[in-house]
Amino acid sequence: MLKNLILASCVVIFAAIVTFGLDHYFKTNRGDFFVLEQGQAVPDFTFETIDGDTYSLSDFSNQTILIHFWASWCAPCVVEFPELVELAKKRDNVTILAFSSDRTKAAIDRFIEQDLPDNFKIIHDKDQTITEGKFSVFRLPETYILKPNMIMNRHIAGAYKGWVDLDL
Repeated sequence: MLKNLILASCVVIFAAIVTFGLDHYFKTNRGDFFVLEQGQAVPDFTFETIDGDTYSLSDFSNQTILIHFWASWCAPCVVEFPELVELAKKRDNVTILAFSSDRTKAAIDRFIEQDLPDNFKIIHDKDQTITEGKFSVFRLPETYILKPNMIMNRHIAGAYKGWVDLDL
């Protein structure tokens, strides 16, 4: 009995170490912006859209920015995507920067069946330069909401229902 209790305790301790250790590893050692907190300015970075346009985050600093990480193979992302498009259509003071983790641009092109509004930018982050390298994102979807002047306001991990009605 004592042997089983000791074994069970060891399993629980090991599971806790692995769970918290992996989260700590992914959120602290891998990304440039691993300690982003509410109220903190997000450092500027540059990216290229699938249309070939190059922007910096600061190009949108006078408005609310949603930095959204997604992929066409991610089921929750597929469900959430149309609502984000609707949000962009209804609010011209919001820019959505959608960083796709798809392996090919063709996969993104197949997924995007409609014309997107000008304030919705698709970025193919094939090498995970921004997704993992800057934001340490390894679960999709994930969204960072920035207030004007690139101030981090909110972080949403997982799919969100109600984008259109969210107080931005």
